[in-house]
Parts: sequence; structure tokens; C-alpha cells
Amino acid sequence: MIATLRGRVRSKVEDHVILDVSGVGYEIYVPPVAMRQLEAAEKGVELELVIYYHATRDQPRPVLIGFTSELEKKFFEKLITVKDIGPMIAARSLSVPVSEMASAIGRGDEKYLRALPGVGPQKAKNIVAQLQSKVAEIVTGVG
Repeated sequence: MIATLRGRVRSKVEDHVILDVSGVGYEIYVPPVAMRQLEAAEKGVELELVIYYHATRDQPRPVLIGFTSELEKKFFEKLITVKDIGPMIAARSLSVPVSEMASAIGRGDEKYLRALPGVGPQKAKNIVAQLQSKVAEIVTGVG
């Protein structure tokens, strides 16, 4: 399993980076909130990403999703436990800081969640129903 990758930025496009790690280029999807943190990372700059490795029988090739912190990854892992929220929908929805999204879930703010990319009314309801009691432990790092 791949837990972290550290290397030099070979290229960066709107939703992913190619990270050169000892001569091997890894294509890593980066959620919008993390990509904003990497905007200053120009070609050749070294960086480290916390990795979520996703592969299924139905997925033609593995997908690497990169985060700038363990907290982001942990929140993402809770989010993908929600019915009808797969890894790519969860990653796209992370367009705001984890603390803001967790706060919205904690207060049951479905309207806020619906405004996130890939989250419609039913997904917002599911997120609140399944994670509302768990967001405090996600944000504090417990659980």
C-alpha cells in the first residue's frame, strides 16, 4: 500500500499532479482544497502528499488521491463510508477546508453541503445522517 509520496513536481494541471519519485512519475488526483495549498508548488519543487490508494475490480486502473495532511485523508475516508459517495465524488467535494465541511455536517446544514461539487440533495442528507455524530471526532483526530 502507498501511504505517502515525496518527490519533485513534474507537472501540475487543474486536478492532478505528476510527482517524480526517484524517476517514477505518479499521477495523483488532488482535491480542490489541497490543490489550492499546492498552487505555489512549481515544476521541480519537492513536496510530500498523504496518499489514498483506490483500486476495485470495476476500476480499470488504480487511482491515487493526494492530501496535504493526515486530517484531510481521515475526513475523506469517513466521507466515502457514506452511501453513494465514492472516492472521486468525495475528493471533488473537498473544495472547502475540512473544518468548514465538518462544521456544516455537525450543524446539519444540508444547503451548504449541496453547494459542494458532486453533492446533491440526497447525498447531502446521507452525509448529515451518517456523519453528524462523528464529525467532532474527525476534526479532533479521534476515531
